[in-house]
Amino acid sequence: MINEHDNQTIRCSKLGHEVNFKYCRIMNDRLPCREIAGCWQRRFDIHGFLIGHYQEEELERLCLPQKPKIEALVELMEKAKKAKKESP
Repeated sequence: MINEHDNQTIRCSKLGHEVNFKYCRIMNDRLPCREIAGCWQRRFDIHGFLIGHYQEEELERLCLPQKPKIEALVELMEKAKKAKKESP
C-alpha cells in the first residue's frame, strides 16, 4: 500500500519542522520530494518503496535538476492566473 508509512513523521531540513511521510510523498506535483531518499533511508527501505510504487519516468523526474526559484515562482503565478480566469 502506498500509504503504509504516511503517519510517520520526521524533521524536514528544508522546512525546519516536522512533516509526515505523506507530505514528502506528494509535495512535488503529486510526486515525492527530491530529498525523500536521504531523509527517510534510516526509517525503512525507501528505495524499495519508491521502486515499488513509482514508474521509471516518475523517478527520473526526481533526478532532474531543480528549476531556479524565480522560474518556479513565475510558473506558480501563471498557474494561479490561469486558475483565476477559469473559475466562475
